[in-house]
Amino acid sequence: MTLSFDLTTEGARDALRARATPAEKPSLIGLTRAELGAALVASGIVPERQAKMRAQQLWHWMYVRGVSDFASMFNISKDLRAELDKHFTVARPEIVEEQISSDGTRKWLFRFPPRGAGRPVEIETVYIPEEGRGTLCISSQVGCTLTCSFCHTGTQKLVRNLTSEEILAQLLTARDRLGDFPDRDTPDGAIVPAEGRKVSNVVMMGMG
Repeated sequence: MTLSFDLTTEGARDALRARATPAEKPSLIGLTRAELGAALVASGIVPERQAKMRAQQLWHWMYVRGVSDFASMFNISKDLRAELDKHFTVARPEIVEEQISSDGTRKWLFRFPPRGAGRPVEIETVYIPEEGRGTLCISSQVGCTLTCSFCHTGTQKLVRNLTSEEILAQLLTARDRLGDFPDRDTPDGAIVPAEGRKVSNVVMMGMG
């Protein structure tokens, strides 16, 4: 049985411009610590002497605590949180559909906003729970050169490779949905490893 739910520096500046259209804020997800600090300085909201410390704070909130908005970062001043929210985002992709099979396997269809003059793109991510581990299979491309009928990705021609932001966002969103961050509850009825992380392994889909 399967259940479906429709849920409907200059270098730093260049990297951020490439991440967003004029109508959207660039995401901080997927940047290295050094790039994160450089982006904060380039935006003018953090002095260079604070860049390393602020980057470490953001890194902790994004990847250890798993927050998806700046308002939840309570050890950062309210004024700085407001400036961060004005310039950047740490939001998750849209979940278009979630399918849950009786064996606990979960498949998500994610939609990412357009890049430049492109269109929004959709990709699949699959979670496979097994005894003692949970494997997340993530996409690395939009579309594929193959046409496997069982795979949503195979219904699209190869468009482009995913960015580091888009790849990492799949992991973060899956961990959100599974309650795999501190102080998060596991969804009722979810089949996950009894101990340790719910996502213990990450593999890349075998795209063409």
